[in-house]
Amino acid sequence: MSTRLFPRRRTDDLLPRLLSLCSTQPRYTVEQSVHALHSLGADEAADILGRQRCRSIVVARLTPVRAHATVARCLDLLEPRAARIRDMHRVLDENLDRVDALARRLDLPVLAFKGLAARRGYADPSQRDFGDLDLYVRTRAEAGRLAAALRTQHGYRVNPDELPWLKYDHEARLVYGQINLLAPEGASDVLNVDVHFGDYSVRHCARLGLDRAHGLSKEPGLAVMPPEENLASGVNNAAGDHFVTMKDTNDLLAALDRGDFDWGRFRNLVEDAGLLPFLGFVVDKLRISSRLTPRQAELLDRLPLTRRLEPAPPLTRPDWRRRYWATTVHAFRATRPRGAAAAIRTATGAYDYYSKRLRLELSGPGERREGLDRFDTSTCVRLVPAELATSLPGFDGATATAAPITGRGTLVADRGIARADTRAGTLLTVDGEVYVATVNYRIPRALAAAARAEALQLNGA
Repeated sequence: MSTRLFPRRRTDDLLPRLLSLCSTQPRYTVEQSVHALHSLGADEAADILGRQRCRSIVVARLTPVRAHATVARCLDLLEPRAARIRDMHRVLDENLDRVDALARRLDLPVLAFKGLAARRGYADPSQRDFGDLDLYVRTRAEAGRLAAALRTQHGYRVNPDELPWLKYDHEARLVYGQINLLAPEGASDVLNVDVHFGDYSVRHCARLGLDRAHGLSKEPGLAVMPPEENLASGVNNAAGDHFVTMKDTNDLLAALDRGDFDWGRFRNLVEDAGLLPFLGFVVDKLRISSRLTPRQAELLDRLPLTRRLEPAPPLTRPDWRRRYWATTVHAFRATRPRGAAAAIRTATGAYDYYSKRLRLELSGPGERREGLDRFDTSTCVRLVPAELATSLPGFDGATATAAPITGRGTLVADRGIARADTRAGTLLTVDGEVYVATVNYRIPRALAAAARAEALQLNGA
């Protein structure tokens, strides 16, 4: 394909044409999108397109024009992940059946949500890419039972790169969080599972309100999250990254085509979570990349969108600085009703937390201990398994002295969570497993040693 056939354009003009390749209702023709692809270059275009989480659609749309060298290079970069997604679609029903059978044996109502529920709104569900099985259960205790069964009966393991975490709403006496589980090594037909429980956290300090949702199945087995709560969950997931993917805009398009979708309920969920500004960015990206029907445009016009204060997310790829500024602004707005002092304190905490590149590691000698002084909606408590804490570089089991336990207690709202305090930090025993509790990801050696000792004692070793 000759370069002179594709005059250079400004990137801002090219991006909507490129992004249109990802849309289920493309605004531009494939030829116009290929012009943009060529102008941007295959490697840059592939990176942008890959981040939109719509590889299945893009690969299907570009394959017929693969004869162009630039397109062929782009496809070579996108195809490996697209092939993996095709394999995941192939084994999806088998995995869902496994979860359903397990939920029935445990007498647990489990809801599939995010991508698993969103794909049902697509004319061709295979167009909806997904990364793992996102499941929702009502309580932390139910999540513990489900995760334990997946680990003991099906070989799942805790993801060391995405540790389990907890937050606590004192007023509602609600523990909520996630447990991310990896499929057994080498089992390509078994999909990773992400168990969400209690509610879905919104950025630094808010929550979505799934615990208050009406119409959630209470029958044992696997059901599907209602579309209104599910779309709100998708908006929330994108807001956490402060990046709108074309996957998100396609999910919104699918909802716009549903005659039974309750837009009032969806709007209330998003508004109560403080996410209307971010929803405005989702709509903006949808409009520049997709061709809307008159009815879809009318429905979008009814949404009370605001975009003030938050920095606009980039169209191409996530931006770490914009993310922590948006999270800080949201934290201030979410807590402003409690007073200016509380809002400033929470926003400062959000900035301090999200502006750092956190990495799990042992803390240095003499470093200030991390006390778990707060356990609330703005404190994300990561759970580090005892065996992971003692396997971190720099831990010497022969010389490390365990910090003595100075106090014990049990969380009133969840008797399955026991706390043990030391001068080096806090341990949590959750359903019989010992974890180091951390917020800043830095673990004193004495606390890691205490976790090992506590685990040995608990297991009678």
